[in-house]
Amino acid sequence: MLKEYKDCVRFFRASTIPARYRGIIDRVTVAYETYGTLNAARDNAILAVHGFSANSHAACHYDGDAAGWWDWAVGPGRPLDSNRYFIVCANNLGSCFGSSGPAERNPLTGQPFGADFPFPTVADIALCLHELQKELGIDCWRAVIGGSLGGMVALYWASAFPGQAKTAVCLNAGAQLSCVGAGLIDIQNDLIARSGKAGLQLARRLATLSYLNEGYFRDMQQRTPDWNATEWLNLEAAAFADKFDPHSYRGFLFAMRQFDCRAAAGTTLPRIVLVGCHEDILFPPSVIQHTADRFGSEQRPQVTMVHSIYGHDSFLLDESLYAPILQMIFAE
Repeated sequence: MLKEYKDCVRFFRASTIPARYRGIIDRVTVAYETYGTLNAARDNAILAVHGFSANSHAACHYDGDAAGWWDWAVGPGRPLDSNRYFIVCANNLGSCFGSSGPAERNPLTGQPFGADFPFPTVADIALCLHELQKELGIDCWRAVIGGSLGGMVALYWASAFPGQAKTAVCLNAGAQLSCVGAGLIDIQNDLIARSGKAGLQLARRLATLSYLNEGYFRDMQQRTPDWNATEWLNLEAAAFADKFDPHSYRGFLFAMRQFDCRAAAGTTLPRIVLVGCHEDILFPPSVIQHTADRFGSEQRPQVTMVHSIYGHDSFLLDESLYAPILQMIFAE
């Protein structure tokens, strides 16, 4: 039997917790995985922050290990090269894959916290990752990088902890959602609030449509004439709903919906890199431009825009476009 990636997960319990969680939990558990070796100077560490529904397993650790959510990007000889860097990926606060979240059991009741677990903000997620940074003895990250919700965390990090990252890389995300993105999130939240797991399946179908571009569906149809988009969406959503906690889902909807980030006046920011996709309806070019304007008072962020049929999910799925971009970022 092949080992599962869970064998490589480590757990850290932080006693410093976000203010909104005090009186509900006394410590925050952070599940995390590492790739590569921290050097003697402790200056080669990269924090990779996962997106909405992923986990700490960014990449496989050995032959036969379960696939990670960013296998093409993390590992020996890859853009986030584990031969050069010490890469840390933690499961975000509020998730259901090892870190504290709604699925965690309440010691007072013996039942999962469920709706009693407060929805996290991007700042809450970042604070827990900051506690992990201190636990690992890392003064400054070589880079904090993430896409989608993870990109929001990277951008927040640049403004909240500017001296503790040399570079913040925000992929397919920005200072706030587009108006369309905010509306789609509100609909998903209503579906789950009204219909529980059935609503989660509907929300996931809607979300998947927003993650990909029309070109993706046309391409799939042309390559596989028998492929049916509706059937695929239904199967994908049903599988997703079996493994993801609906309260965690609503929590991350809240985190993205509430996010509205800007740099504090007079703050010396790290290098900020924004990468966006023209076909991304959640963070279209106008949002990326608006973000660059917000964070560009002293040194304007580096902005790269791509075209991809994968839309919002292109940072995960379009290796041919994003691998060279990441290689160039980390070569500088």
